Amino acid sequence: MCKMYKKQLFVILSVMLLVFSACQREARQLVGDYSYKLSGDVVIMDADGSETHHFVHRVGQMNVLRDKSSKTGFVVTMNEMNGGCYTFQAELSGDTLVLPPYTFTTTILSSDGIDISIVDQDENPTMVYTVKASGNGRLNGNMLILRESWNGQQTGNPTVTLRAPEMMILAEKN
Repeated sequence: MCKMYKKQLFVILSVMLLVFSACQREARQLVGDYSYKLSGDVVIMDADGSETHHFVHRVGQMNVLRDKSSKTGFVVTMNEMNGGCYTFQAELSGDTLVLPPYTFTTTILSSDGIDISIVDQDENPTMVYTVKASGNGRLNGNMLILRESWNGQQTGNPTVTLRAPEMMILAEKN
């Protein structure tokens, strides 16, 4: 009877060790420097309810670092080529990188838009938005694939809102 319990205990501990080492391996693989491309359709709605669609495309460098205060946490920094920079927290859950809600500021250039009817280019060639984003992603080889949703409003004018149900970030490890 005692031998059976020892075998069961050995199997349970072996499985736990494999799971733990797989999580640690995944975490180590995530850490690093990446070149990223972010793109997606952003819908801007003004106070009248008219919508303007903008295809947003950004490129830059992404850095993924371990958060030393958490066993499964990461700090991600996005440095856009146009000079924008923001940082957010992420958590590893199994093989999924979870991006809890975070806030950042971004600009939508009038030249990004397919229809720029609500933008007076002489007075406001750039619109600044405060955006709340969240999402998740997975590591596939050396490619980190993230999907985010964005909701926000124009800075200084809360009647103009922004939404983007699916922003895609493709980041290749350098």
